[in-house]
Amino acid sequence: MAGRPIAPRWSPFWRRLAVGLGAVGLGLVAPTVSGEGGQSYYRYRDANGVLHITNVPRGDAKWKLWRRFPGSGGDRAGHAASKRKASNSSERARRYDGLIREASERYELPPALVRAVMRTESNFHPTAVSSAGAMGLMQLMPSTARFLGVSRPFEPRQNVMGGAKFLRLLANRFDGDMVLVLAGYHAGAGAVQKYGGVPPYESTRAYVKAVLRRYYRYARPKAPTGQTGDVRRRTPARFVAE
Repeated sequence: MAGRPIAPRWSPFWRRLAVGLGAVGLGLVAPTVSGEGGQSYYRYRDANGVLHITNVPRGDAKWKLWRRFPGSGGDRAGHAASKRKASNSSERARRYDGLIREASERYELPPALVRAVMRTESNFHPTAVSSAGAMGLMQLMPSTARFLGVSRPFEPRQNVMGGAKFLRLLANRFDGDMVLVLAGYHAGAGAVQKYGGVPPYESTRAYVKAVLRRYYRYARPKAPTGQTGDVRRRTPARFVAE
């Protein structure tokens, strides 16, 4: 469903938001090598019935082995890249240039936005898992992945397409306000609706600011004069998961 151009609303956000630049990529843990470059994941269910998944059990007996994925040459290369100096981060990021372009074109999103979210969420590690169970390059929660039809969240293409689709649905719901889109991606659309804006969570505010900072940096070299990465309505907002 086509619609009018929707411009992100930046100024009110910067006036009301005053947080530090820390806590980037909240909840992420570095991949752990198992066997020949394989990956092991552990889980436990807390007293509230919430299922937690991680690849770093920290020696706590409550974590039980959930799944073990066999290694491959690509996995070993990815783990080696994570240990290199920061200067090699851009090399790892370039692996997904084509995928970012494809997802951005399909869901009419600024490529710089998809790249900024991916960088903040996983630092371009396709096997990243958060302590809350978010998975892959775009850190999709299990319920969100199911909603988006992502059956293999550690497969880069499925994960990035799912994350981009979620960003598009959030953009439709929040009328293209990129600040609210990012807040919804981090804290949930329901939280944004509840508070009528960015939720008063320090982690969410730090996350939004971190992604926007990277968005501007990624967009600057190629962004045409006067454009800020407008997003356009394509699909009904009512399909956004809470």
